[in-house]
Parts: sequence; structure tokens; C-alpha cells
Amino acid sequence: MSLKEKLARLEGCVGELSKRVDDLRNDMNHRFAELSKRIDDLRTDIRRLEDRLESRFKWLMGTLIATLITIVLTSLL
Repeated sequence: MSLKEKLARLEGCVGELSKRVDDLRNDMNHRFAELSKRIDDLRTDIRRLEDRLESRFKWLMGTLIATLITIVLTSLL
């Protein structure tokens, strides 16, 4: 096998490796974009749950305070 043939074969291998690396890079970028979207969706869900919990906590505190006031007023009268 001549030097030119070996060099041509080596260039072909390098080109194939370069294509594989590019494909891998594109695949990884796509997967990271998907992961980023899923994380953003989770953050949105967590914020929504926090809002619901805060609302329910306020209702609970209001009910407890109203009950406490009712008990205190009942015992005083």
C-alpha cells in the first residue's frame, strides 16, 4: 500500500470520526435542550404547588384565628 493510499484512507477515517463527533454533539445538544425544558416545566409545577399551599395555609390560619376568637368570646360572655 502506497503512502498516498494510506493517507487517503487516514483522511477518510478522520472524516468519518468528525461526522460521528458532530452527530454526537447534535444529539447531546438536543438532549440538553429537552432536559432544560423538563426542568423548566418542573419549576413551573413547583411554583404552582407553592401557590396552592400558600393559599390553603392562609385559609387554615384564618379559620383557626376565627375559631380562637369565637372560643375566647364565648368564654368571656
